[in-house]
Amino acid sequence: MSLETTNALVVRTVDFSESSSIVTLFSRDFGKVGALAKGARRLKNPFETSLDLLASIRVSFIRKNRDALDLLTEAKLVRRFRPTRRNLRGLYAGYYLAETLDAATVDYEPLPELWDLADATLARFQTDDDVPRRLAAYEAGLLDALGEFPSTRFCVECGEELPLDSVKNPDRRVLFAPNEGGVVCARCRVEKQFFELIPTTIAAFRLLEASLALAGGDESAPFDEFSPQGRAAYRDLVGRYLARVLNRRLKTANFMRFIDSSRTPRPENAEAPETFETSTQSQNSPPTSESPKLRQSPQSAPSQERSSQ
Repeated sequence: MSLETTNALVVRTVDFSESSSIVTLFSRDFGKVGALAKGARRLKNPFETSLDLLASIRVSFIRKNRDALDLLTEAKLVRRFRPTRRNLRGLYAGYYLAETLDAATVDYEPLPELWDLADATLARFQTDDDVPRRLAAYEAGLLDALGEFPSTRFCVECGEELPLDSVKNPDRRVLFAPNEGGVVCARCRVEKQFFELIPTTIAAFRLLEASLALAGGDESAPFDEFSPQGRAAYRDLVGRYLARVLNRRLKTANFMRFIDSSRTPRPENAEAPETFETSTQSQNSPPTSESPKLRQSPQSAPSQERSSQ
């Protein structure tokens, strides 16, 4: 056993007992960490409000063996995630970011560049009106960090270059193979019938490339020049491709199509995502009719058979 200290984001909390919680942290130096926070559910607890969902914190924990949960010993709040009441896009995008981090990362595999991007993105979600731009940069950075950024310029089967820049009509249809990880030319589509293909547009690929440039810090990337149709094609492409990469459909994906919408993001028929719970939610940000209360389902909670000793 060893005492470790690092910066982390809280991506999930689950009730463990009447007084304790299990927290899932995405840390900068150790990747994803699951730890037992003893006494976290008490009214007066040693962690106060530092374990709120998506809080950026400085933590110390005792690292145990593979068959036991780590033990959280200290958590100091660096920044709480609390968008303004009118910034529902930032709120929903934050929940989506938390679910993607939890689904995409592996215990003790650090991705420091992804942590830096996620932490900066959450800070921008709270105050920045341009949530779609920041969200797209995060998604592209996530795929790049996982080594899953798709081929957008060359056919994944034959290597033929596609004329992304020379085509004047960005709404021209192209085919994307999510299982192969890239675009497919027309010839290979005819010759290889086994492809599982997604029809999309050239604008979607251009937006994907611009998003990756934004994730790398290039604020001049031409993200804002595309039409609503191009943005819709991009959102469909990324949503379906992420579902393939993560081998699951994200519950918060129901809300992502409203991020680019001009109206308030309140999906009428989408089921509220039951994914996250924060032990101090009732004290800090009680749910309203505009903001669904997100709660962890018992089935997805980590097994309590793991010893906390």
